[in-house]
Amino acid sequence: MRVKNLLTTALVALAAVSCSWIDLGPTSQLSPDQIWRGDEQTLDGYVYGLYAAIRDKAEIYSRNNFTDAYTDLIKSGSWDQYGHTYNSISMEPNVITSDNASSFEIWEDSYVRIKRDNEFLRDAAVYAGNFDSDFMRVRKAEVRFIRCVSYFYLIRVYAGVVIRDESDGVDGPAQNNKARLSEADSWTWVMDGLRSAAADLPEAWDSGQYGRATKAAAFGLLSRCAVYKIWSLKNSGAAAGAIADACKEAIAAADSCKAHGAALEANYSNVFSKQVNSENIFTVSFFGGNTSSNLSHEADRFFRPKGDQQTHGGATVSATFGPTAELADAYEMADGTEFSWAAHGADPWTGREPRFYASILYNDAKWEGRRLKMFTGEDEDTVYDGMGTFRKSGAAESSVTGYYFRKWITEEDNSWATNGSSHFWIFLRYAEVLLNKAEAQAIGGDVPGALTTLNEVRARVGLPGAVATNLDEFMAVLEHERIVELAGEGFRYWDLRRWRRAFAVLNESSVHGCKPNPQPDGSYTYSVIDADGGYTRLFKEQYYAFSIPVSERSANTLLGDNNPGW
Repeated sequence: MRVKNLLTTALVALAAVSCSWIDLGPTSQLSPDQIWRGDEQTLDGYVYGLYAAIRDKAEIYSRNNFTDAYTDLIKSGSWDQYGHTYNSISMEPNVITSDNASSFEIWEDSYVRIKRDNEFLRDAAVYAGNFDSDFMRVRKAEVRFIRCVSYFYLIRVYAGVVIRDESDGVDGPAQNNKARLSEADSWTWVMDGLRSAAADLPEAWDSGQYGRATKAAAFGLLSRCAVYKIWSLKNSGAAAGAIADACKEAIAAADSCKAHGAALEANYSNVFSKQVNSENIFTVSFFGGNTSSNLSHEADRFFRPKGDQQTHGGATVSATFGPTAELADAYEMADGTEFSWAAHGADPWTGREPRFYASILYNDAKWEGRRLKMFTGEDEDTVYDGMGTFRKSGAAESSVTGYYFRKWITEEDNSWATNGSSHFWIFLRYAEVLLNKAEAQAIGGDVPGALTTLNEVRARVGLPGAVATNLDEFMAVLEHERIVELAGEGFRYWDLRRWRRAFAVLNESSVHGCKPNPQPDGSYTYSVIDADGGYTRLFKEQYYAFSIPVSERSANTLLGDNNPGW
């Protein structure tokens, strides 16, 4: 890929870390002398800037990042208002093309960021003598970690990619034409990079620098990449031995993550209300009131119940995203029995497992001193949260499912209306690592061990252990557990793709909601309704690996064939 040989942009005061940062001045670019002949504080500020590669992909950061809304778990009530593409991508056949992957397109942006990382690592070899050796060793490891994150996102979208590292220099003509690795080999390269980074990253940072990469973060991300590698091997018909080795890599990475301090938080809701805990391995901080510096986001605007517009002094509440009935109904009862409308419909919100209440806002739920009302009415003294009808124009401007999503909004916070949302984002937490390990154990042939690992996650919320007697049964249990444990955290779409289940689950499907029907005595009955406006969704087989951009296919003569179907 040909990229102009610009000096790395110094992104100032970034939210990827919650530590103190240095103001690098009004310029957005720094010369090598400024970066490498300055002091450690200046160089550290430069490294902070590279963490933007993680911040900018946070699911709550950008309007089209919330990938669960491309699935059966979350419904966007907007067709194309707010710049959202969720429904057009999910319902229109020609939005994603061989020329461009629409909102999933990240090729050029990722390689620009990787180029910055490579320039840092290249120049570090020249200028490292100007700094303390331990200081430089850790900063280089951070940058290798950040580069691995960018490659993770790239491979997830495009399968095999072109690997460019510091040995490629400045992407001159001699480096431009380069072949892609296979998907499995691409994952192997990233995993090797994470092991290298882990060797030099610290066990922990000082409290003022929480949010920087650690050994546990490197191993946790390695476990995630390893399960992707497992499925890339399975999907390509690789030998059983190669798949078994990948399973062992995932298990070892998860165990190393635990060995370096990761552990489940006792209270599930604390994972999302308290940024610093044993489970949150790597998080992204945001700070309200800094919208000009990209330090806040709009989760409150898009996730909060519509009635909050009235209770928060007329603040803008678009109320766009609503959990589907498919998600809400997936949460079990507290005793581990499956929820069903036939058995529990008379009182559907009582006696559910803890993750339901931490994730879902439903009709009549207590919220900021009031009871939510997912309908409209004429009582001037009552705050109504409405329930819109999805249509292919504009936006419903309230949930179209009868639910709102709770995880990424902070109850009783009054600052978001003027300062922007400041809730942190979780890039990596230990519950996911355990589920990655369980998946690898099962595919590796140890279903009993996989159940033991998965049931640690269930035990944290007081649920009895799941049961499975073979791999197929276990994968169904795992899919359910990943839905309810990781809802709204950006895993569902990518899980369905790597498992090659997206076509079966999403194509020709529709999602549903829950319509409350107020009764004269103040009680409610409920109706399950179609939340897709009568339209059906699509997922094409070629969506399992999106097309390489046409500009790159033209520029790189060694790139090879495009992905299948394009």
